[in-house]
Amino acid sequence: MRGWILALATIAGSVPVAAQGISLPVAPGFWTNDTEKCATVHHGYVFDGKRWGALYYYGPGGSMGPAAELEPITQTRVVADGFTQMQFGGYDGAGYLRIKPLGADRALYRVGAPFQDDIQETDETLIRCSLASLSPKMKAAMKRFAPAVVR
Repeated sequence: MRGWILALATIAGSVPVAAQGISLPVAPGFWTNDTEKCATVHHGYVFDGKRWGALYYYGPGGSMGPAAELEPITQTRVVADGFTQMQFGGYDGAGYLRIKPLGADRALYRVGAPFQDDIQETDETLIRCSLASLSPKMKAAMKRFAPAVVR
């Protein structure tokens, strides 16, 4: 009986996250640093409507790979200064990943990581690359790891 109660409590506890849906203030697609050229980029971030993470080629000149580190976003919430914070796997610890739109196909990506007695923040200005602007190699990686975006 106790097992059923725990199972029902777990299911009930997960309903608000599932019912909330995932809402980021940026469009799905491939995002990279604004210092990169979409046609030659070999690293960036992917938002496919449900997951966020890195997609990249590694090694000398991006000659190896691709590799992807995409995680399901389980919750989002608006925080200070116009950012939306992403939560993964129900974990909401000291560190954080946040994104804020800066106009059409531009965003500010902020990572906060615990460091000694403080949070160290790093910001990256990102641009969204259209699928057509990516190299054939990066298009293939998108098709493999983020097919929902490629359709």
